[in-house]
Amino acid sequence: MIDRRLFAIAKKKTLILQVAIRCISLGLSLYIWRTLALQLSETLQGSPLELSFFGVILLALIGKLVLIRLSANLTDQASADLRVALRTKVMEKAFRLGNTSRQLPATTLAQLSGDGIEQLEMYYAHFLPQLFYCLLAALILFAYLVSLAWLPAVAMLLCVPFIPITIMLVMKIAKRILSKYWDQYTSLGTRFHESLSALSVLKAYDQDEAKQQEIAADAQKFRKATMSLLSMQLNSITIMDIFSYSGAALGIGLALIAFQQQQLTVYGVLIFILVGAEFFLPMRQLGSLFHVAMNGISSCGKIFDYLALPEKSEGSITAWQESLNSITVDKLDFTYENQQAPALQAISLNLKKGSFTAFVGKSGSGKSTFAQLLLNQLDDYQGRIQWNQTELRELSSSAVLDKGILVNTKDFLYAESIRDNLLLANPQLTDDELWHLLDQVKLSAFVGQLPEQLDTVLEENGKNLSGGQRQRLILARALAASAELYIFDEITSGVDIESEEIILETLKALAKQAIVIFVSHRLYNVLAADQIYVFKDGRIVEAGTPQELEQTSDYFNAYFTEENRQMRGAIDHEG
Repeated sequence: MIDRRLFAIAKKKTLILQVAIRCISLGLSLYIWRTLALQLSETLQGSPLELSFFGVILLALIGKLVLIRLSANLTDQASADLRVALRTKVMEKAFRLGNTSRQLPATTLAQLSGDGIEQLEMYYAHFLPQLFYCLLAALILFAYLVSLAWLPAVAMLLCVPFIPITIMLVMKIAKRILSKYWDQYTSLGTRFHESLSALSVLKAYDQDEAKQQEIAADAQKFRKATMSLLSMQLNSITIMDIFSYSGAALGIGLALIAFQQQQLTVYGVLIFILVGAEFFLPMRQLGSLFHVAMNGISSCGKIFDYLALPEKSEGSITAWQESLNSITVDKLDFTYENQQAPALQAISLNLKKGSFTAFVGKSGSGKSTFAQLLLNQLDDYQGRIQWNQTELRELSSSAVLDKGILVNTKDFLYAESIRDNLLLANPQLTDDELWHLLDQVKLSAFVGQLPEQLDTVLEENGKNLSGGQRQRLILARALAASAELYIFDEITSGVDIESEEIILETLKALAKQAIVIFVSHRLYNVLAADQIYVFKDGRIVEAGTPQELEQTSDYFNAYFTEENRQMRGAIDHEG
């Protein structure tokens, strides 16, 4: 019932205060019952009713209300602190993992850091304090009752363990169900997000109704799983109620027998009647919190499993002051985790500042993997990658990010102004410098015609821009970073011819002052490069200038001929 990993990050002081406040509140309740029982017993014996009795009860009730409010404030603060702490850990982990094979899908990550952590509020703020309070409350009440009559007090105490035993038995079943429950929940969310993102595609192929039925069927399975959990919870509550009421009835019955045998006074009987239900109430409340607490424990397991994922090793150099002039790669091999076939084999090359280098090859040839390795985004490679004379492994992620940047079609534009999206790369830029960046990518005229110009707010991911405008704005933001190594991965994919020419012209100009690598599967894009490396099956099969490769490379010419044939076919088809 206690997850050690969650308990380790919980604020023990807050937890102790919550339990202490509940115990003090229980003490006030005992005082109220004692006062009430004493007044009733005296009244039954003919004594007049004292008016001060009502004042004492009122003051005690006010005290309990104050304690309840204080406990609620502590609970809110404790749960808020925990949620912030866990979400911070999850986001920091997500940034450290980056775009690696270990990273969770975005929808799963959002569900864990959203609903998953929200589920922990009930566990941490309510269930956990109630668990410790139950143990203390049972002992406090037993110590008070046993001083009046030991037999009914012992009988009620012996009935209390049946409730946690029931909880633990149900927990064994619930763990298996909840694991599948969360898997179904995250899977359903992922499929829904995918379908929503691809709605235009589903509409185009008239598959939206079929996908709707598929998601509806998955939702129905999830609903049934939820109902099964609720049914199990209700059944367990029924069992706990049986033990609670039976234990209270047994204690009261034995107290009445003791009274009949003159072993207990009227006051003692009244105390047992008033306290009997309260004796089992804390444990009963714990049982009612069990279902949501188990949800929290299940989501907690998923969250901590994610936080425990191995990360890429960090270098010791956090501030690398050298100017990046060259990159040397020697006999580089790399294999993805859980894959047998190597993604890269025996890669060796030299990259110089002021050169425009292109990586080409069909999809899956290893060029994008190699680009990630050059920016230290993947780990466990064999061979050497040196920035100048420094081994890349020795540099921290922050040191690499200060020098290099990867730009691809997955880059995101926020639903903020054009200015804010550009300043994301360099907050110190002035408006004149921002206009210069837009002029470099031939967007200044377009932005200048907009009513709000730089203050024009984009839709999410630049949906109010054309594909070419979006990519050129992403390129402008990359230029704002003033990096020394730029890797552009398929940045011209899906853009119009005009934008494609503008992007390539901008990259060629940028290559005069930085190391620029352009990754593409289309050869006609890279004919202006200073050096081309052709990738095939994780190896570099050809290297040279475009002119050299056109004359000497059979693979290059075969690829180029096939590409031209496909382009002519597409043009004929459009015609």
